[in-house]
Amino acid sequence: MAPLPAPTHKKTVTLEGEVEYHYQRREVEQMVGQVRGVIGVTDTITVKASARPEEVEGAIEDAFNRQAQIDARHIKVEVSGQTAELYGQVHSMHEAAAARAAAASAPGVARVESHLVVTP
Repeated sequence: MAPLPAPTHKKTVTLEGEVEYHYQRREVEQMVGQVRGVIGVTDTITVKASARPEEVEGAIEDAFNRQAQIDARHIKVEVSGQTAELYGQVHSMHEAAAARAAAASAPGVARVESHLVVTP
């Protein structure tokens, strides 16, 4: 089988639409960015706000409690719009990254701002 010819036109792709979770937005952008001939990706995908801020905060706190590497007792979560802000102390950079990932996976969260301080 002969290899496919190189594309003659390189293009920038614009992504549009709505997703439930931020990770879905990132995955689509990464997949499209790997397509031959795509030289840029403009991402205008929005994340649905599917719950009240208190519900999203609760979902994030529940996720923290399910993960052994996160000490939820020292992390406070505040949600405003589609942004989750994390405050408090963690024991390692790994724990801070796990907390950010857990918050980003909550429904309706499009952005996570971490104000966590690492104190071993």
